[in-house]
Amino acid sequence: MRALLVHPAYLGDTVFLGPAVRALKARWPGGHVALVVTPRGAPAARLLPGCDQVVVFDKRRGDGGPAGLWRLGRSLRQGAFDLALVSHPSLRSGLLALLSGAPRRIGYAPFCTERLPLDRTRPFVDRSRLLAERAGALGDPGLALMAPPGLAAYADRVLAGAPRPILGVVPGAEWATKRWDPARWVELLRRLGGTPVLLGAPDEQGLTGAIAAGLGGAARDAAGNTIEEAVALLARCDLVLGGDTGLVHCARALGRPTVLLFGPTGSTRHRLLPGERAVSLGLDCQPCHDHGPRRCPRGRRACLDDLEPGRVEEVARALLDLRGG
Repeated sequence: MRALLVHPAYLGDTVFLGPAVRALKARWPGGHVALVVTPRGAPAARLLPGCDQVVVFDKRRGDGGPAGLWRLGRSLRQGAFDLALVSHPSLRSGLLALLSGAPRRIGYAPFCTERLPLDRTRPFVDRSRLLAERAGALGDPGLALMAPPGLAAYADRVLAGAPRPILGVVPGAEWATKRWDPARWVELLRRLGGTPVLLGAPDEQGLTGAIAAGLGGAARDAAGNTIEEAVALLARCDLVLGGDTGLVHCARALGRPTVLLFGPTGSTRHRLLPGERAVSLGLDCQPCHDHGPRRCPRGRRACLDDLEPGRVEEVARALLDLRGG
């Protein structure tokens, strides 16, 4: 069985494909499982247990427009896929599955031979897992990610001499409405002590730089590194803190104790394990969006602006005590 899983979206969405990938591999151990993901999702896809091939769909640049879609579709056709699972509901994703030539296409997008309704109230991880079940591949919903090979020396260098606990901190997010104020991060990290390791995309270096400056040299600012390097550092952390964003979900998949700050998005969209804690004010307007709106619908983002560092500290310390940190 040669299976194709199409979901070109955010980094976290790629991590959520893991259970479906493992289910397909368990059902057909000698088969081939390929993933179609975005450039940012590709590094995480390569670390998913059971993934044999990663196909990058750069839908905003090199593969944009009808010509790019057609070119990638022709390339996929060479893979002779028997099955395509389309967990991304867009027209483009459905077209890619069609162009791949897979005779059986199960998913939420147009052009699927078995099109299912997308239940947006279910946890994100279920979107692809339920499609795998429809194909006869059963599996558990737990996240899993391998530590990237060959980066032990890099992690050693960044963390050399770091006092414990080592705290992975992901203050950024794709949408500004999901970001906690830098001053709140500084206050929290001062209280927790240890060594904060700041992580984020290149365009978030201003944010992490402000937090590092507020901590007076106590933090290791690694923002702007590659996804693989960030994952290598996350794998070494005693605790990871951040919002509902990709690198935080990578930490969860690595089995790291994790504190997630939820503002406009909802914790019920995730299957949290005992070592993972959601912090939310539980306002009547929460959650207000699937991934985070560009602006707060009420004009003032009380869901995060009113979240005090002391509340997050209490949850973080409880997880550190469980770990013995």
